[in-house]
Amino acid sequence: MIAKALRRASWLALLLATGVTASFALAGPARAEVMADKKCLKCHAEIKDMKNVVAGDFQSRSNKAKSISVEVAPGKNIILKFTPQTTVSNVPNIKALKKPIPVQVTYKKEGSDLVATAIVAKPVIKVPESQLIDVKEVAALVAQGPEKGKYTLVDSRPPIRFNEGNIPTSINMPFPKMPDMMGKLPKDKSQLVIFYCQGFR
Repeated sequence: MIAKALRRASWLALLLATGVTASFALAGPARAEVMADKKCLKCHAEIKDMKNVVAGDFQSRSNKAKSISVEVAPGKNIILKFTPQTTVSNVPNIKALKKPIPVQVTYKKEGSDLVATAIVAKPVIKVPESQLIDVKEVAALVAQGPEKGKYTLVDSRPPIRFNEGNIPTSINMPFPKMPDMMGKLPKDKSQLVIFYCQGFR
């Protein structure tokens, strides 16, 4: 066992000394942050502490190879196998997954393969027509200001997005932190509260 370790160390030293580098197929990165797209982590920071999870934008499906591809960084895809036992949520079935629907995939390792046990697609959010407000109406309110217009405008995006640019008079209440920030909402429950984000599926 010691001899094997020494031989392995010698080979590594030789590779480093000669400047030889090796590239390996992206099958299962050891560090969790490589397995999740940064934009996913902005709203779902808990993912970085979860084991055996891949999070990013769905890219493609191969029925022949029984696999799906999930982009976790620009140009970096994770390939996962799927089986008849793989569960799928928020879409009718695995065939309904389309690029670039965000997905969170729980997997198990079988040899060198990552086998998806559960795929959760970002759900479709449907807002009743009666609860939607026109852009022109928002612009008119912003022109008046919160006090005169009697409204509260909430930006539910991550702070980094809010700081990059936002609608004037809006306050930042990131969606995952809303339960702890309810004090920012008006005490008058009849006052108009408008929420906006970076879009939804």
